Amino acid sequence: MILLNPEGSSQEGRELLAPRPGSLDGKTLGLLSNSKLNADAVLYAIGELLSERYGVKEIVHRTKPSFSLPAPDATFAEMVEGCDVVLAGVGD
Repeated sequence: MILLNPEGSSQEGRELLAPRPGSLDGKTLGLLSNSKLNADAVLYAIGELLSERYGVKEIVHRTKPSFSLPAPDATFAEMVEGCDVVLAGVGD
């Protein structure tokens, strides 16, 4: 019998999380959809809720051209430059 351990290992270091803002009041929220079914609807609903409850000033919504690929460099750069907080969403 051969027993395999399904846990993987990686030689890459871990990345630190970005600092979180103390408040969303007056902030620009980025919503990045993975282009799967219902991802946009869920992100729009979250964006509306955050605007109503926490004073988000503006929402920037973008959709990746394919769920299996990273966001294009231009989209990534736009969100880094223009958004205080970004939520990435998946659908299905």
